[in-house]
Amino acid sequence: MKKKDSNQTRQAILNAAIQVFAQKSYTAASIRMIANQGGVPHALIRYYFSTKADLFDAAAQSICAELCRASEQAILEVRTMNRTQGFSCYVCRLIEFSRKNPWTFRIFLLNLSAETVETVPGRTRFLDTVESVRKQLVQSLRFKAPHEDLCRFSDSFNALLFYYLGTPESAAWLLQLDPDSDTYYQWVHQTLVGIFLPALEDLFQGTWKTENTCYDLDRDK
Repeated sequence: MKKKDSNQTRQAILNAAIQVFAQKSYTAASIRMIANQGGVPHALIRYYFSTKADLFDAAAQSICAELCRASEQAILEVRTMNRTQGFSCYVCRLIEFSRKNPWTFRIFLLNLSAETVETVPGRTRFLDTVESVRKQLVQSLRFKAPHEDLCRFSDSFNALLFYYLGTPESAAWLLQLDPDSDTYYQWVHQTLVGIFLPALEDLFQGTWKTENTCYDLDRDK
């Protein structure tokens, strides 16, 4: 087999695997499902990827690299904008990325649950990618706030972003919207900007206060 054909075959298998892993978690998916999705023999997949773990790790590496590139490009684009325009544009670019690559956030959510995170190969890639995206954002914005507040802001933002973009069917159902519609994604954009832009401004000013606002775990005792 020629090298070009070999690379194309490997990529076709990887693309099929990504589609399957976006529908089934690592533990639920099978090589046979991937073979059916890609229309390739089961044995051919084994030739390129000796185990399901190897294939999943390759898929994780691919989608994580794409997400990091998308975030980095978005940050470069908004550098010269004011905070309102920049944050709005940053969110917009992540939404656009998700619409073109809907499997990315789905695979993250399916395979980062508390029940599976210790058994999923490539899980460190997911966690490292989330941290990398956080660092890109924080370093580009040059916040004055304490590290703990920066983490709280970025983790909260990522949690909602991943939910809205990784499970659009569930989120849109609650809103009675079509998950594939422009209306849904406009709502996501407006909501994320509306919720997090005020906090972003406070972080810039160093005035975002969280003390004395925590849930009292002992209040019902």
